[in-house]
Amino acid sequence: MGWVHLDLEPSKEFYKLLTRGFKPTSHAKIKLDRRNRRVLFHLSLEKEVEIYRPENIVKPVDVNENSVATLYEAFAVILETDLARTTLGYSYRKKSIQKRNGSSGKEARKAIKKLKERKKKRDYRMKTASLIVREAMRMRGVIAIERISGDDIRIMISRYKNRQLRHRIYQSALKGELNAIIDKAREYGVPVLMVDPRNTSKICPIHNALIEYGEDRIGVCSKGGERRHREVAALINIYLKALEALYEGYAQKAFGVLNLDRSTVTLGSTAFPRSFL
Repeated sequence: MGWVHLDLEPSKEFYKLLTRGFKPTSHAKIKLDRRNRRVLFHLSLEKEVEIYRPENIVKPVDVNENSVATLYEAFAVILETDLARTTLGYSYRKKSIQKRNGSSGKEARKAIKKLKERKKKRDYRMKTASLIVREAMRMRGVIAIERISGDDIRIMISRYKNRQLRHRIYQSALKGELNAIIDKAREYGVPVLMVDPRNTSKICPIHNALIEYGEDRIGVCSKGGERRHREVAALINIYLKALEALYEGYAQKAFGVLNLDRSTVTLGSTAFPRSFL
């Protein structure tokens, strides 16, 4: 009998947690994996964190099939994810592979696997969600997104004729991005406020009138005549609906007491103009 030297091979997740400030504790469990002839170490990590206390700052987020829009300081920023276009491109490539190698052959499955569609789309979603959540955390704010149901998403993607393609866009581009933002916010402890999605991009946030759109995403207010970008109008309306929920107390129990000074400045950082809703 004697000592046996074992090389420790930590997982990628272990290094990720170390870079985030986690430290190993003195508690560890050892398990013998007889089938693979290895020893598994189950380590515990801990980190001291402060309680996230959001201030009176709302960060609205508008999720679409090919982009995610948000506010950065006083500017609207549109992050082009191209998830729907990416899904459509992979669909054409898969059809080409299946046509060339057969729909269920080994060569076809091997070629489709090399595309790494799921990994790439997940990478797009997680990077976008990380940017939004980290910025909201820096601002000590609350993320406001639309409470979109499955029927709402199906209406948004109804122009895609293929049923299977619609389902894939539903899962990856819209539902997947929303869930990624919510999961990342839960990871960092940032609260998420869900607002009513009705007419967020159809109503002018200034005149409370319909916005008339043409073939592009730029519309004209039917009352004031101003040009409105669909995503910008949606962001402002989401922002105002979130402020209404916070001011009326719908979300106070979830977030604690938030100080709203109800600035009279039009569309100010803490303004609550009732006439615009």
